[in-house]
Amino acid sequence: MTLPTPSGSEQRMTFRLLSYWNRIRAGKPLPSLGDVNINEIAEMYHHTFTIEIGDNEEEHRFSYFGPELASVFGQDYTGQYLSDALNDVTINNTIGFYDKVLNEKTPHSESSEFFNDGHEVRYRSIILPLSSNGVDVDFLIGTTNYKVF
Repeated sequence: MTLPTPSGSEQRMTFRLLSYWNRIRAGKPLPSLGDVNINEIAEMYHHTFTIEIGDNEEEHRFSYFGPELASVFGQDYTGQYLSDALNDVTINNTIGFYDKVLNEKTPHSESSEFFNDGHEVRYRSIILPLSSNGVDVDFLIGTTNYKVF
């Protein structure tokens, strides 16, 4: 799942998304979902997801699950509750650390491997907090990719 990038620029979507998040923060503690301009991340937007944070864990819901992610994961999770999606072993392993982002209100990235049905799966993921009031996290934005060996 490699996207073409201009010569000399970062190719890993996790780092590109983190760089974008830092830029749209513009000195604020946390950027908001409204700060995200799809046109500015067009080359990676279809590889991202957003999660709307509910009042409790059971109410967190994917508000967007990019079509490239849906193709790779075999399902579009848009509109589905995160708790239901986490029943999928691959989703759970690649973005199950979202609670660290909520608790710490800081970006978190993971790169690791796990086994699923006897196959090694290697992944790289990042999840970043978004806040409409600069304090409370009300959305998460992230990207993830994996490869089965």
